[in-house]
Amino acid sequence: MEKIKSLINLEEIEPEALKQIHDVASLDIVKKLAIMPDVHAGYDLCIGGVALVDGHISPSFVGYDIGCGMCFVDTGIKTEEIFKTKKDREKVAQEIYKEIPVGKNIRKKPLDYTPFRSASGDKNLNKKVNDKLFHSLGTLGSGNHFIEIGENLEGNVCVTIHSGSRNIGHSIASYYMKKGRFLSVDSFWGQAYIEDMNFALEYALENRLTMMKKILGILGFTEKEIKKLIDKKLINENHNHAVLTEEGVLHRKGATPAEKGQYGVIPANMRDGVYVTVGLGNKEFLSSASHGAGRVLSRRKAKETIDLKEFKKVMEQADIVAKVSEKTLDEAPFAYKDINKVIQAQDGVVIKVVDVAKPLVNIKG
Repeated sequence: MEKIKSLINLEEIEPEALKQIHDVASLDIVKKLAIMPDVHAGYDLCIGGVALVDGHISPSFVGYDIGCGMCFVDTGIKTEEIFKTKKDREKVAQEIYKEIPVGKNIRKKPLDYTPFRSASGDKNLNKKVNDKLFHSLGTLGSGNHFIEIGENLEGNVCVTIHSGSRNIGHSIASYYMKKGRFLSVDSFWGQAYIEDMNFALEYALENRLTMMKKILGILGFTEKEIKKLIDKKLINENHNHAVLTEEGVLHRKGATPAEKGQYGVIPANMRDGVYVTVGLGNKEFLSSASHGAGRVLSRRKAKETIDLKEFKKVMEQADIVAKVSEKTLDEAPFAYKDINKVIQAQDGVVIKVVDVAKPLVNIKG
């Protein structure tokens, strides 16, 4: 099908994801569909899918975790200045777990944020979102969300955060999915969703920034230094969103913007770190790139088949401070595609790799 542009051969894609690709591409309303090399089955639009839709926005194409994305900061400080021993890394990990709620945990004491007022006018939606809004700010979540402190090619300590809008985006997505698979951008519901989606996008960024400030403080930076680092060094991008363009509404589901000159972050797995990239603005692939390595095993399959001893062994060999247990087995490196192949499929085509940060400390929910 001419409207499908894939960075990998379609024959390499799992049957369930391939069915989603063809189902979406067969819709007259979909003008173009770009497929990233980390593609795997998702909800409605496959993860690693970028769809250009004519005059309509789709809550299900954006997905449940609106604004889920990455924040990255190169501190510019050499690793040995912060971590002299492994015990120093272990201490920082303990402090992060103490200060930042992970998994399903939220804050006991709420943080200040603008209350949500849905453009739909629905008071029940307002209540549902606001009940969690203030207590969820600055919390990590679970699944593939993570905090990682790594060392880049220059030997500097870098901080990476992968998190989203927590339950807020899920509540907004669930509400609007009931209104229809596609909402005209000129309709009341289309405009209301766009406004509420943008609230979730901003909240997701603030969620990551709140954690970033806390982590940099734990690493010993002053408030003034933290502000400077965030103002000058922060890379932020999200991979679940929709953008209104002249050509149509561009939906990215588990895919990141790669406009010309735009910095991005592509994480591998708990062992192999993150890649810092610059977009090449390749319009053939809708100026997009992968949001990670992509799963080869479902969470259930990973827990059934991956050997915990082997997981522990590779993490010990890599000398990474992390929670390696039955609870994180579904996030083991073996659950993900080979990051080298995923990067190869994109490097020089949609992105250019400019840095790599290898993990020193990995925090999972």
